[in-house]
Amino acid sequence: MPTYRKRRGVSLLELVIALSISGFAMLGGVMLLDQLNDSNARIAGDRVANAAEGNGDRLLRRVLADARATADSAERFVGDEHTASYLTFCDTPSGWPETCRITMTIDSLRDSSVIRAESNIGGQFAVRRLSGVASFRYLDLVACDSSWLQRWATSISLPDAIAIVVSNDTTIFALGPSRD
Repeated sequence: MPTYRKRRGVSLLELVIALSISGFAMLGGVMLLDQLNDSNARIAGDRVANAAEGNGDRLLRRVLADARATADSAERFVGDEHTASYLTFCDTPSGWPETCRITMTIDSLRDSSVIRAESNIGGQFAVRRLSGVASFRYLDLVACDSSWLQRWATSISLPDAIAIVVSNDTTIFALGPSRD
């Protein structure tokens, strides 16, 4: 009758299998952590984009509402279909508003437009993204026909309103004191 001896160790095959299983478990853990990091980065990027869009719209409304007329010929409001430049109030890093010059430009492509605001005290911001080709229009209520103009020449007065015109939509903003 054959006698069987009890084995006291593990075979090389069992060791290789155990190491392979633990390696697959570690690989799965690493892949899970990578996915979590990618998700966090995507969420953070979306948060920044959403905040920039919301803040851009608030910035656009504020700098238009705070527009100021001036007698200084170098600082007067001037605008055409794709650019508007005027004096307004901008927040400083110290926290209080200060007079600054804003230049808003429309960068249009075939299917979309971006309105950018650039301040002379620092920074350029994309304040609004639109689908379609956009342009500015200026309302002159002083004129006898109260018309929308494509160009606002350097004048001592501000236009009463500025409109952002897209093929299927128009947004009108009152400027400076005319909003009161």
